[in-house]
Amino acid sequence: MRKGLSFAAGLFSLSALFAAPHAFSHHSFSAEFDVGKPVTLQGTVKEFEWTNPHAWLHMEVTDAQGNKAEWAVEFLGVNALVRTGLSPKNVKPGDQLTVTGYGARNGTNTANGSSVTRTDTGETLWASAGTGGQ
Repeated sequence: MRKGLSFAAGLFSLSALFAAPHAFSHHSFSAEFDVGKPVTLQGTVKEFEWTNPHAWLHMEVTDAQGNKAEWAVEFLGVNALVRTGLSPKNVKPGDQLTVTGYGARNGTNTANGSSVTRTDTGETLWASAGTGGQ
């Protein structure tokens, strides 16, 4: 019985070691994003990085004056997005999307996404359950 217990303890320790970098890479929503800076971004998908702990949407946005800017939008992890309907099957480079969310505190073209809608049809592809804190 002791051998099994020792093996289990060793396995637990090893898994904790590999999980540690992911735990430290997660950040507080309020440390990076500001709920007082809501953004609505309408543009073309350049790339969607399906990565954990956060997926990232890169898009080219044209403002009211015709200026183009690249934006990076952070989302939940891949598993959470796919479970709620957003996947690589329904978002591809070239797609026209409208993304709502909250802007970065540091003023860069970075946001935390709270919804994704197809610009042409109005179809909601994904919406968060809450405000921020993703």
